[in-house]
Amino acid sequence: MMLISQLPDINAIEFYQSQMKSMKTLIIILIIALVLMCIVVAVILLLNKKNKEERLKAKKEIEENQLANLEISQMLSNKMQETELKDRELGETKIDLEWQTENALRLFDEVETQKREITDSIEYAKKIQSVLLPEESFINEILNDYFVFFRPRDIVSGDFYWLTAKANKTIVVAADCTGHGVPGAFMSLLGITFLNSIVQNEENPQADAILNQMRDNIIKSLKQTGKELENRDGMDMAICIIDWENEKIEYAGANISLILLRKTSKSPHELIEVRADRMPIGLFGNEQLVPFTRHYIPIMPGDSFYIFSDGYCDQFGGAELKKFKKKNLTKMLSEIHSLSMAEQKKIIENTMDEWKGDLSQVDDMLMVGIKI
Repeated sequence: MMLISQLPDINAIEFYQSQMKSMKTLIIILIIALVLMCIVVAVILLLNKKNKEERLKAKKEIEENQLANLEISQMLSNKMQETELKDRELGETKIDLEWQTENALRLFDEVETQKREITDSIEYAKKIQSVLLPEESFINEILNDYFVFFRPRDIVSGDFYWLTAKANKTIVVAADCTGHGVPGAFMSLLGITFLNSIVQNEENPQADAILNQMRDNIIKSLKQTGKELENRDGMDMAICIIDWENEKIEYAGANISLILLRKTSKSPHELIEVRADRMPIGLFGNEQLVPFTRHYIPIMPGDSFYIFSDGYCDQFGGAELKKFKKKNLTKMLSEIHSLSMAEQKKIIENTMDEWKGDLSQVDDMLMVGIKI
């Protein structure tokens, strides 16, 4: 009986246990669901946060891009303004350059016109100077074998030569005026004028007397007093008077010496240099004026004598770009003096052309050679 009475209790216990088991299962399910909900909520929150960060980043990038675009726009605007300003400046510069170019061309035309006029005037002065120099036909009447090497540095020359015949004598002059070009040419015209006057008025002109009178005339004409800073214009000159009957040369020189070469039994080219007085025709400073010296040189057939300015010797050239120098000139003359004067002149010209090359001529050149 007791076993039968205990059955309900056992069923109740089993029911309770079943209920408890079901409840545990439900609780577990609920816990799992709650965990899953928390995970879902966390994921949603995480995604929302990430989206928010991306939106903020995108917004920041947009703002930065907008700012960059604004800066670029501002830069472009500034550049456009600078470009417009430069365009205006360039336009003004172009106008100014065009004006300057036109003005320069106009000035160039004026300078060219003036240069042409000056050159024409100098060319005309050359014609005048050429007329005053002895004509070749006249020289041929009074000399048999001679040459005149005459090479002005500019159109007109400060060097000049002068010849005439008087009292059965031939007077030969070589002169080198201070300066070259137009200033030298004016001095040469003065010198030629004085020579004509002096020789014409003297029945028996003497070389030293001609130089003395030339110096007096130059000093008076140029109003030279010997004071400091005064003009030092004047000229160097050699005068040779050939006395054919008495076979001698009367010579006087102002800074231009005479070179005579002759063939003798002792030497095929004996060189005789008659030195000039070391003073010019003119008054340079407070120097004391003394008469020029007269020299007599006996001559014989075949002799050659030369008078020349310093232009040939002072010309730069050669491999070392040095002056030609008097030593080389006298050496060359010694080697060629036995040739005809025409052949000598050709050698003298060619030698200078080769020596000078492309260099500029530094001074007027003059050399007169006469064979007895």
